[in-house]
Amino acid sequence: MPTSTAVRAADTEHVLPSVNVALNFSQNIPRARSSVLDPSQTYMPLESHEITIRDARPIRDQFDLDVQGFALFDHKSSVTHLREPKKLDATYHEEVGSFIKSLSGADVVLPYRIYLQCRLSQRAPGENGDATTRPAGFAHADITEKTFHDWVRWVQDDENTKVPSFKRAALYQTWRAVSEPPHDYPLTLADARHTKTGQYVVMDNITSLETDDHTVETRLGLYDPAQRWYYFSNMRESELLVFKGYDSRYNDTQTVLHTGFDNTALHPNASPRESIEARFFAFWL
Repeated sequence: MPTSTAVRAADTEHVLPSVNVALNFSQNIPRARSSVLDPSQTYMPLESHEITIRDARPIRDQFDLDVQGFALFDHKSSVTHLREPKKLDATYHEEVGSFIKSLSGADVVLPYRIYLQCRLSQRAPGENGDATTRPAGFAHADITEKTFHDWVRWVQDDENTKVPSFKRAALYQTWRAVSEPPHDYPLTLADARHTKTGQYVVMDNITSLETDDHTVETRLGLYDPAQRWYYFSNMRESELLVFKGYDSRYNDTQTVLHTGFDNTALHPNASPRESIEARFFAFWL
C-alpha cells in the first residue's frame, strides 16, 4: 500500500476539523490593476465563493515546502517586542534568515527588508491602517515570474551583495502570529498541488508615477473547486509558517495562493490578529 505523504494526508483529510467561509477570488478578466497612489485607477473585480478550509494542525508533519509549498515549524525569536522596526530589521531578519538557510539547504540567503511588515486586523487596539497593512481579503500570490526576477536583482542591490552564478533561487515568505490564539483573521493557504498552472489573473501594482521599473506584478487567484485550502489553528508566537512565494525550480507549477479569512463565526471572541511577515531569497550555487 502506498505510504507517501500525499496519500497519508488524503487518507486523513476527511476527519480534519474544518470551517466553511466565503473567500474572495478574482473575476476572470484579462488583467487587473492596483494603484496606492491613485485608488481611482484600481481595477480588481472580485467574486465570493464558499470554501471549506481544513485545519492542518492535526497533520502538520505531513506538509512539505517542496510538495504542498508550505509548512509549519517550531521557531522562537529572541525579539520580545515584535512591533519594534529596528529590532525586526536587525535581529529578527538574522534569526529567521539563519533558519531559512538551514531549512532550505541554500548556499546564500538574503532578507528582503523592504517587505518586513506587521499586519493588524481592524479589531486590533490602535489599528488605523488600510488595505496595505491589514490582512489581505482575497486569494492571491504575491509575485509573478517577472517580478520574481526583478526582486532577485533588487535584493542583491539592497544588500550590496552580488550572488555568484546560481542554479536555483526561491522566495520564502514567513508568517508569525504574535497575538494570543484563537485569531479573528488567520491565514489560509491553498495546497500548491491543486492549483492549476495559470489559474490566476496578473495584477499590476503601481507604486511610482515616475517610472515603470517598480511596477510589481502579483497574481489574483481564480476560483477552482479542485483547490484544497488549509490553515493552522491557534498559531503561537513560537511557531513560524513558511511558504513559497516563487521557486525557479517549479515556476508556475507551484503556486501557493493565500489570504486571510474571517474566523469569528467559529470563534466569536477571537483575539484581533497581529502578525509579522518577513521575506527571504534563497540561492543555490
